[in-house]
Amino acid sequence: MERNVKKLTKRKVSFRYLNILRGLCLLAVSTYHLFGHALPGGFLAVIGFLVMSGFLMEKANFNRDLTPIDIFESLKRKVKKILPPIVFIMFVSLVIALIFAREIFDDSAKSSLAVVFGFENIRQIIAGASYFDRNGNFNIFVHLWYIALYLQFIGIFYIVKYLGGMVKSISLKIWMIFILAIASVAISFYLALTDSPIIRIYYGTDTRIYAFFFGMAFYLLYLKYRDRLELNQNHLRIAIGILGLCIFLPMFFINGENIWIYRSFFLVYTLSFALLVAVLYKYEIEYGAGFSRTILGGILEYLGRRSFYLYILQYVVQVFFAYFLINLLENKFLFYGLQVIWIIFMGEVCHILFDRKRINKYLIIVPLVGLAILNAISLAIGNQKEKDMAELKARFAQSEEEIKKNNESFKTHNKDEEEKEKLDKDKKDSPSDDDEEKDKEEKDKDEDKKDEVKKSSKNFKEKAYDDFDFTENELFYVRDLHITAVGDSVLINIDKYLRAYVPNLYLDGKVGRDMPAGPEILQNIKNNVGLGDIILISLGSNGSANHKDMQAIMDIADGRDVYFVNTSHLQSYMDKVNKDMKDFVDDNPKAHLINWREYVKDRPELLAVDRTHPNVEGSQAYADLVIRKILNVNKVGE
Repeated sequence: MERNVKKLTKRKVSFRYLNILRGLCLLAVSTYHLFGHALPGGFLAVIGFLVMSGFLMEKANFNRDLTPIDIFESLKRKVKKILPPIVFIMFVSLVIALIFAREIFDDSAKSSLAVVFGFENIRQIIAGASYFDRNGNFNIFVHLWYIALYLQFIGIFYIVKYLGGMVKSISLKIWMIFILAIASVAISFYLALTDSPIIRIYYGTDTRIYAFFFGMAFYLLYLKYRDRLELNQNHLRIAIGILGLCIFLPMFFINGENIWIYRSFFLVYTLSFALLVAVLYKYEIEYGAGFSRTILGGILEYLGRRSFYLYILQYVVQVFFAYFLINLLENKFLFYGLQVIWIIFMGEVCHILFDRKRINKYLIIVPLVGLAILNAISLAIGNQKEKDMAELKARFAQSEEEIKKNNESFKTHNKDEEEKEKLDKDKKDSPSDDDEEKDKEEKDKDEDKKDEVKKSSKNFKEKAYDDFDFTENELFYVRDLHITAVGDSVLINIDKYLRAYVPNLYLDGKVGRDMPAGPEILQNIKNNVGLGDIILISLGSNGSANHKDMQAIMDIADGRDVYFVNTSHLQSYMDKVNKDMKDFVDDNPKAHLINWREYVKDRPELLAVDRTHPNVEGSQAYADLVIRKILNVNKVGE
């Protein structure tokens, strides 16, 4: 062993600062799951978990000459520590879901055994399930891909330690681990460079293990160079501050759906995190963990010590709350506060049940057998949600075909109208007296007819926003309108119901579209087709309603009335999107809000199983809501 590798004698280390760092990572991941729009890079904290795991496992097994029996016993201890609480939580959650929330059960059952047997990340890759798009996905175990990955890394760790057992030089050990890490980095870089699916890179064992390896390597680097680095307390504090900023600032703007971050950023971020872990470890050895004795430090250290249980519970609780209570608890402070209290309470229950020398065997056997039975039940009753989603996708496909056909017909009609107008213009250039008189009479007749329709009915006035008992005169009025609509997947299935009221409808909808895409789409329609009398915008379900994009839409509309439809789903950003939309509409007289959320929030029977897209009845109601709003805006004055 090299001369500079000495026995740790300065101070007993209890890893308080690493627990605090783990607590911060837990908060980041939980905030990302709850408020992805506010902390889009919170998922980066998982890298921290992996780095710290590699660092501490290398420390715990440093200088151990592992035999196959030692490895087997170590693996058994790890599995007995990790799996019982996970199996228990999954079993209880699935029982509740089966009884009260079939959609959650259907989405989650398939993940349970995959987590237990440590291949959930691989299952997610095969299923093509995105970690970053959870809209309509009620899988309460989607975050446990990390546990499966961790179990794999534990096995790989002991294999590496066993095969490298003959190597005594710490420098050679560092080089061996770095080579393994660089191989993983190279795979990740290659997949990112060839634009492979992001889920393949994000969930891949081969593409994520370098974070674990770098954690191992940086512990060895610490041992090798700890006495050569003469850093006083202030130097270490400055280093911790700078590295802390490098770790936590990117969480506010990094987006996991951008492929570029997997080409370079992930590597730099992982190395920065590994360096921060080593510096914090050195600081605690040299100067203790005074910050942990403050109130904030104590809270963060507590979260770090309970982070394993709290990580498992946080997303499960969030999904259940969103599914059952989002429409019942209007007070958001109460809604989120109760979640925090329940997560911490259940974390303490798990701590009492499972953090003991001997766990009650029934706490392991019953949930494990129960999981097997629940999976058998899932196979027997079938996945109703998958069937319903398949029907929804079939409706999408049919609607998209109809929209394409109708839009082509609309373009042809417009072209014919333009040619007719051109002929009329040519005729007007050299008109006869009879032609002029005839044109004037027809024009006056059309205008008189429209005015007569609007004025003849006392019912054509503002009504309740959900009054869908349309009069003949109201229907005649909207039938003569020309609407240009731009939207996401929610709008696609509305086409035929809206077109029944407004035949002159040009609709451009696409799955996954968000408000930032709206101005460009509308400008293209304006350039190539022309805009109608009214603009309908149904964007925001995918996370954004910023005023800059909405104003750009208003500018392109050239003074036309623009109707923005707000959103209804279970994602945390819904309230912010709807508030941003309302604030914009309130400040713009030509912008109008169609309050779909207010109408549908207490009518879940109008939504498909994903709680986002309207079903057939909901699509009709959506179209009715649009028409009523248009009529109310264009009502006849008293």
